[in-house]
Amino acid sequence: MRLYQLVQLSCLAVLLASCQQSDPDSGLATEADPQASSITTGEGVSGGMVPDNPQVSASGGEALAVFEKRILPIFQANKPSSCTECHLSGVELRDYIQTDQAKTFASLVRVGLIDVEKPDDSKILRFINRSPEKPNLITDKVRQQEHDAFQAWIRAAVKDPALLAAKSSDSTGPQIPDEVIRHARKDRVLASFIDNVWTEVGRCAACHSPDQNQKQVKEHGEQVSWITLRNPQATLNHMVDAGIINADEPLESMLLTKPTMQVEHGGGQKMVVGDRTYKQFRRFIDDYASVVNGRYKTVAGIPVESDELSVVTDIWFKITEVPARYDKMLLQADLYRSTGAGWSKHRVASSDRLVFGKGKLWQHSLSLTATRGSEWADEMKSGRLPAGRYLVKLYIDQTGRLQKDFRTELGDEEFVGQVEIESQWPSGYGRMTAIQFPTE
Repeated sequence: MRLYQLVQLSCLAVLLASCQQSDPDSGLATEADPQASSITTGEGVSGGMVPDNPQVSASGGEALAVFEKRILPIFQANKPSSCTECHLSGVELRDYIQTDQAKTFASLVRVGLIDVEKPDDSKILRFINRSPEKPNLITDKVRQQEHDAFQAWIRAAVKDPALLAAKSSDSTGPQIPDEVIRHARKDRVLASFIDNVWTEVGRCAACHSPDQNQKQVKEHGEQVSWITLRNPQATLNHMVDAGIINADEPLESMLLTKPTMQVEHGGGQKMVVGDRTYKQFRRFIDDYASVVNGRYKTVAGIPVESDELSVVTDIWFKITEVPARYDKMLLQADLYRSTGAGWSKHRVASSDRLVFGKGKLWQHSLSLTATRGSEWADEMKSGRLPAGRYLVKLYIDQTGRLQKDFRTELGDEEFVGQVEIESQWPSGYGRMTAIQFPTE
């Protein structure tokens, strides 16, 4: 028994001696004794001495050990990297890693992502450190781990003559254009959601906003409250999680099927296929689905952004004496404002809805519309239409063009007349501005 204890003490002394020659922060052997280094993999540390390897030298063993222990696991991991906090698709940190250390280092140097003179200022470290305005605490921890791993590897690699001399013509990073990568950024997607969907949620608030729908919640449960007050990002996240926006089957999204009454909707019909709101919802949903599923491969595939912005208001507009033959046809009313040089070039408000033929009536709330970047685009955020004189142009889809192709814009073929009107444009259903359908 005494002999066994002596052997144990002897082994412990050897172990302590080897630990004194190791870097306590990295767990890797220092240059004082490179032969004491362990070769590590994504599965953990393997025992034994460093085997013969053309990439390993007295100054390069540390780089390889860091690469195998901390960089390769990023390449092999199934979970997403911190890149996904800012990008819905198109970019993953593993795209910059290859299984071969020399090829990985050489390709990153070649494209300017590693600075061999100032390793801590390498562009790839700056890329990893980028985060959104409101970072996620969990992702922040992952980002720091990724940054520290790459920094430790780059610091070691730039000291290795063999790696500095390595050449590689292999491509690295995402194999899609920068414009496609930018299109998949979450902030760009959120901006599109705000322009196309969030501006319309006022139509849905009575049943789906928690500050207005206590009766609906009592009858149908909390799931009807899918709007998060003053938080479009949280609303988008909930809509995706709840299937209200379906990225796998976009046309099955409840945001489309319920308000068009393709499936039962307690709130009744709120829009029809091809109207302005439907166009906006489809524009966002189709694009969102393509982004998250990585369908965009070229710049040509990215959809053109709409040049028009809109804001839903509580300004109601009514047209009386609409011929009964237009029953259940979509009528679109575009308003142009009187200026010193005539009528405004672009419509400043618009509304579209089905005609109620039995009552010879059409009525709906107005949405203010403006060309992106124009002065009116900022002014209309108030939700008010300035008092004054306006030209109302009317269009009716008599042949069902919009049902056949929702992207169709009503034009000269659908034009049925125009009316000049002067109004204060008060808000509220009980204070709607009315005109009579023009004589045919």
